[in-house]
Amino acid sequence: MTGLALLPRRSRWLLLPALLVFLAWPIEGASTARANGVPTLVSLAYIDGLSNWGPEDATGDLEISFAEGYARLQASGMTALIDRQYQGWLVNSESNDAISIGRFDAGPSGEIAFEGVLPLITEFGFDLFIITVEPDPDDVPQPTGERSIGGYFSLVGDAPGDNTLPADVSTQPGELPNTGDTTFITDIGRIVLLLAVMALALFIGLRLGRRTA
Repeated sequence: MTGLALLPRRSRWLLLPALLVFLAWPIEGASTARANGVPTLVSLAYIDGLSNWGPEDATGDLEISFAEGYARLQASGMTALIDRQYQGWLVNSESNDAISIGRFDAGPSGEIAFEGVLPLITEFGFDLFIITVEPDPDDVPQPTGERSIGGYFSLVGDAPGDNTLPADVSTQPGELPNTGDTTFITDIGRIVLLLAVMALALFIGLRLGRRTA
């Protein structure tokens, strides 16, 4: 017999809230994570006031799609690295959140062709993409201060923007923030809440079952 079958029939309804939480949680995550279905194109170049490493004539293009969960990067004029790698970051310049799209290398001719998988994203306030130079191996999940080309962008539905620094440069990040997918912490909290609700429902059900036995 299953644990549910051991409960009195009239007390099994107590597990209903836990089941509803369980069913609603992945649906909510899927809808918010893929809310923006239109790919966004970002032109990449050396950004005055933010970029501080590598050739200033390097250029590139980034295509990102939150609906499909990918980021495609093409760049040229980059420096080929030894014992280090490039890493791409999506940055929210208001909240100072940053997530990585992956690590990659430049070929001998300075060309980069890379496609990364986006993590689960629940908010779409990102407005900056930047490439940094990272040690290899790298045990610190944070961007270094060596920043190469990048570009500002606006997601579909936001106010139009370009890939240049806004007039108030002081509001832009002089250093990239610590990374961290905030959805990971949110997901852990939801799992803990789900387990707590299920445990409470099971406990109450067993107590009621003993009283009616």
